[in-house]
Amino acid sequence: MIINCFFIIINGAAAYLLLQGMKKLIAVPKKRWKQAVLWGSCWLLLAMIIYMGDWANILPTVLFFLLVIRAVCEGSIWKKAAIGLMYASTILSFNVLRDNFVLTGYVRHDHPVVCMIIAGFLSLFAALCLYLPIRRHAPDRAYHLSDSLWKLLLLLNATPFGIVLSVVLLTTTEEERIWMEMPDGFKGYNILGLLLLSLLSFIGLFQAVIVLARQQQLEEQNMLAEVNQSYYAAMEQQHFAIRRLKHDLANHLAVAVTLPEAQREDYIKSLMEDSAFGRSLQYCADPVVNAVLTVKEEQMSRYGIRLEARIDIPKELPFEKTDICALFSNALDNAGEACRRLPEAEREVSVKSRAQKGLFCLEVTNPTVGAQKNLLLQTSKADKENHGFGLRSMKEVVERNRGAMEIRVEGERFEVFLYMPLEI
Repeated sequence: MIINCFFIIINGAAAYLLLQGMKKLIAVPKKRWKQAVLWGSCWLLLAMIIYMGDWANILPTVLFFLLVIRAVCEGSIWKKAAIGLMYASTILSFNVLRDNFVLTGYVRHDHPVVCMIIAGFLSLFAALCLYLPIRRHAPDRAYHLSDSLWKLLLLLNATPFGIVLSVVLLTTTEEERIWMEMPDGFKGYNILGLLLLSLLSFIGLFQAVIVLARQQQLEEQNMLAEVNQSYYAAMEQQHFAIRRLKHDLANHLAVAVTLPEAQREDYIKSLMEDSAFGRSLQYCADPVVNAVLTVKEEQMSRYGIRLEARIDIPKELPFEKTDICALFSNALDNAGEACRRLPEAEREVSVKSRAQKGLFCLEVTNPTVGAQKNLLLQTSKADKENHGFGLRSMKEVVERNRGAMEIRVEGERFEVFLYMPLEI
């Protein structure tokens, strides 16, 4: 009884480490019952005994674990499948090594107590070896990879997992007895080598996920840096224009006084059209929003697109700067791309944003007609052109920050609306 309790406790600690590592790679809801279900599935995964030639354990365990990941965790179905299969494959391949190469001697000589103690410590060791590298190298916040990358990772996982299944399912009980009783035999080393190679392959896939996630974060940071650089360049240009205008103001006034009234009005209007008067770089109290709007307005003006911005953000937003940049940049890029396909007279984008009463809201609208409307209506599912990856990236940011996003087409207007709670 004491040994059973000891095994349950130490295996529970190993399952906890497995769960904490999983949280670094896939979003797990904060609801306690969901975390308890996921912890239980990790416990079952670590405790499952996998013998050669045993069909009853390995496949049902994998399917059960994948179903739990599908029901409990957040993210795309491909992300859940890839992460779930990677975890299940890694632990189960370790279980095969543990149960058939380490514990077999104790089972054969009838030492169940020693067997359970060793099994518990080995499970804890495996969970710790998986948790520590993930904790150290995983990205420090949620990340987003495209479905195509998750499909590729799932496909790469299939090969070593197929090797493990083949070793376990295609080995008969008699074959197992023969090579287990002959540890120096060639066949035993072959199987051991295949299992070790498969285990190393699974570890390599975890490393690939971490590298891709960090690369995605670097790309977001580079995008933010480029926006900031363009913003400060525009700010410097405007300051130069203001200084130039201030320096020449006396001359402009002297000229205006001497002109006839009709010409004087035209002259003053031409002065008012100077970029020093007409362009605003301060939309709100958040510097990232100011930077993105300044850069996007300049880009849109090159294509004759008018940007109407109504921003009511009285203080800096409490979100990741890269998230703010991604939301505004993707929404405005999508709207600008759609407007470029319209006659210049119809090219107009409206952006409204506010941060009040505990909510941050963003609404971006642009005109769309005819075939473009049919195309844009598909973007919430799988747009293959201008509104595809950007909207998926925005949705991932919004959901990660416990918000919601809607995509609507009303009349001749395409609209993206989202909100996120300010208290995160």
